[in-house]
Formats: sequence, C-alpha cells, structure tokens
Amino acid sequence: MVEIFTTGGGEYIVNVLNAVAAWTGAGGYKSLIQVALVMGMALAVIVVAFNQDWRAWLNWFLGATLIYMCLMVPRMDVQVTDRVNPSLAPATVANVPLGLALMASFTSQAGDYLTRSAELVFGLPDDLNYSKNGMIYGARLLEATRSLRIADPEFAANFDEHIRQCVFYDLLLGRYSMKELSESNDIWATIAPGSAARAQRFVTRQADDSVTATIITCREAYTALSSQWAGLIDEMTQVAGRQLYPRETEALATAKLIADLPIAYQYLTGVSKDASSIFRQVLTINAMNQAMHGFAGASGASSVDVFAQTRADIQTERTYSSIAHNAMKWVPILNVVLTVVFYALFPVLFPLFLMPKTGPIALRGYVTGFFYLAAWGPLFVILHMILMLKGASDVAAAGGATGLSLATFSGMTDVNNDIGILAGYLVASIPFLAGGVARGALAISGQATSYLNPSQNAAEEAAREASTGNVSLGNSSLENSNVFSRQFAQASLAPNIGYGA
Repeated sequence: MVEIFTTGGGEYIVNVLNAVAAWTGAGGYKSLIQVALVMGMALAVIVVAFNQDWRAWLNWFLGATLIYMCLMVPRMDVQVTDRVNPSLAPATVANVPLGLALMASFTSQAGDYLTRSAELVFGLPDDLNYSKNGMIYGARLLEATRSLRIADPEFAANFDEHIRQCVFYDLLLGRYSMKELSESNDIWATIAPGSAARAQRFVTRQADDSVTATIITCREAYTALSSQWAGLIDEMTQVAGRQLYPRETEALATAKLIADLPIAYQYLTGVSKDASSIFRQVLTINAMNQAMHGFAGASGASSVDVFAQTRADIQTERTYSSIAHNAMKWVPILNVVLTVVFYALFPVLFPLFLMPKTGPIALRGYVTGFFYLAAWGPLFVILHMILMLKGASDVAAAGGATGLSLATFSGMTDVNNDIGILAGYLVASIPFLAGGVARGALAISGQATSYLNPSQNAAEEAAREASTGNVSLGNSSLENSNVFSRQFAQASLAPNIGYGA
C-alpha cells in the first residue's frame, strides 16, 4: 500500500481513484488497450517499411510492453491522507493501477515533505501553519473576530443603553479619561463598577419570549451584564466556529477556535489573552464604536493632490481586493481540481503512452504535470510565511504598547485587511510561479510586470484627472440607445422654457 497526501479535497481524490480503478479493470477498457497496441504496431510497421529501420519496431515493442506491464497490469491499494481533514473516511482505495499510484504517491509525498519541512524551518507557531489551516490563518482569525457583533438583541440593547447613559456620563464627570478608556486592553474592567446614582433602561426577555423594561442603576446594570457575558460569548464562539470550520462538528469547531485564537493574537499582536477575553474586548469595542457613531466629525480637505493620492489608493485597493477575494477562494480549489483531473486522465492518456515515438514524450509530460502540482504546496508555505511575518510586525506596530484597545482597533483592522488583500493577490501568482520555477526568473518577470498594472493604471488615471481638472465621479449610464441619428446645421438663439410633469 502507498500513501497519497493532499491539503484539502481528499474526498474528491478518493472518488476519482475509485473511478479509475473500476474503469481500468473493466473488460471494455482492456479491449481499448488491445486496439491501441494494434494501432501502435501498425504505425511501427509503417515506419519500418518507409525508413528501413528495423529498430523502430523493436523499440516500440519493448517500450509499449514495458509501459503496459509495469504501469497498468500491477494493482495496489492507496491510502489518501488529507492534512486539512484527518478524519477522511473512506480513505483507502483498492486496485489502483501501479503507474498512477506510484506517480501520485511519490510526487504528493515530495510536496508534503517540502511543505512541512519549510514550515518547520520558517518557525511559525504550529497551529498557524499553512498545512493545517490554509493561507494567512492567523490574519483570517483576526478578521473573523473583528467583524463580531453582539447577536443577542436584549443584551445589545442593554449594552448600548449602558454606554450612552453610564459610560459617556462617567467620561464627562471625569471618573476616567478618554485616553484611559481608549488605551485600555480590557475596557469592560475599566468602566467598572458603574454609578450607583445614575440609571438606565434595562430590558429582560421572559420565558414566553415577551420583553419587559425596568429602570435600574448603572451599577446594577453593569453587574447584570457581567453575569451574561459568559453565555453570550459561548453562543457567539459556537457561531464563529461553525463559520470558520464548516467541516468540523460544532464541538470540535468551537474547541479549535478557542485554542487557536489566543495563539493568533499572541503571534500577531504580542498580546497574551484567552479567547473569552479577546471576544469580550472585540465585542465591547464594536459596541462602543456603534454607540459613538454620532460623535464623528468630517474633514473638509479639498486639495487636488490629496484627491489624486486618495483616488489612486482607493482604486488600487478595490482592484486588488476584487482579484484577491477571488484568488483566495479559487486558487486552492484550482489546485485540487487540477490534481483530480490529472488522476482522472490516466486511463484516457494511457493508450497514447503505447504509441511509437510519441508515447514516451506524452508519458514524460504527464509525469512532469505531477511535479508541477507538487510545487504549489511549498510556494503556498513561502508566501504564507512572508505574509504572516509581515502581518505580525505591522499589526504589532499598529497595536503599540496597549495591544487590542479602542484606540488601536481601527489601525490594526486596516493593516490586517491590507495583509488579506495582498495575500489573496499573491495567491493568484502561485500557478505561474510554479510553472516559472522550471524556466527561470525571466519567465516570471513578464507575469510580475502584469501584476503591477492595476496599481500603475490607477495612479495614472487619478493623476491625469487631477492634473487636467477633468474629474468624473459617481456617473451612471444604463441602456442608452442612439440609432440612425442625423443632425445638420441646427441653430437656435431663442430661449426655451418648459413647464409640467
């Protein structure tokens, strides 16, 4: 038995190997091989007759016999190991042709070894490695928690009311400063214990799902909300876990999120907190930002240079973002699809391997394709390492000494978004990077130049608008038609005024 390793898509590989085993073992396929051998012999005889080269027939006979007897006739069992889905079942396929089993096993094991050894020498935390969780896993965890909002409607209403009626007035009365609040790495503990003099509206859901409202002091509200945090965080952890790990059971997904989230925050921000504290801090920050949205002011800067730079940045970000989101979604799937297609093509291409002269060339090209796909894994790891190191330094710099706080949350979010966009865009380069490795750096340079085009085009367009004064924003044009229109020498000096609907 041999083993095939894959990062995602294990069930597809099992299905296609079962199909190949059944297909190549059927009587109809054996008849096809016989026809291919007869055609190969006929072509070899024609070459001998016209070229007077008796070795052409002997070379074909020996080559075709060797290929058929070594690659197709022997059968063996294959064990499929999916690094992303270790519980893959069924994972064993019987009676796979020896040629396909050995080529797939050798190249996948080589790619898996290079991937895992690269992760080892690059020194990332084990739970943040590419082979376990995919590209920029730590940044994706940060992004997933950044968008958390309080889902419980009564808790959200009470929390919002508490901030408006209690926290804001504590700030105005000087119980704590805005600087202290914005730089706190545990906002909920900073605003404790609440005033015993002021009050707020507090809603409570009853057993029959009806809601009652009472007026209680800020201190009582703080105590009541504190007792509800644990249940709220448990519920939201389960929801976030199902979204991040859809293939896992709810219990395993929740446990994995609770285990990995502190590691990701520790690596990216340098802050050592458990998952519950991180959830509470993020939910508090988002709720406070929502409550403070009416206090925001706007700037009236109107410099044309500011416009040009902003326009170029926005257009570049939008272009890269649209490409990045597609790439992050489709390129890993493309790797699985190409791998499965290569496995499935073995019975289709095998008759070509039996043809004189072109058979060995086709076989070499088929084997080369497996090594091309095996190179994707190490390239993913290298990009993952570069982006995670960049993300760790940038996010830590944005967090400063306070780590995750109200003041640093926006900056950390922006940096993390940029890392995600850059990661998705670079992931799209994996296919041509893997192909260019064999050809050399010059083969990649042309592709790299085209990858810079979105940024260059955005900057040129924005600079042209700014320098000429021809600014065009927010225009819409839909379903306009102009057919057979002719105008000749029209002139009108009279004013035209129209009234009516």
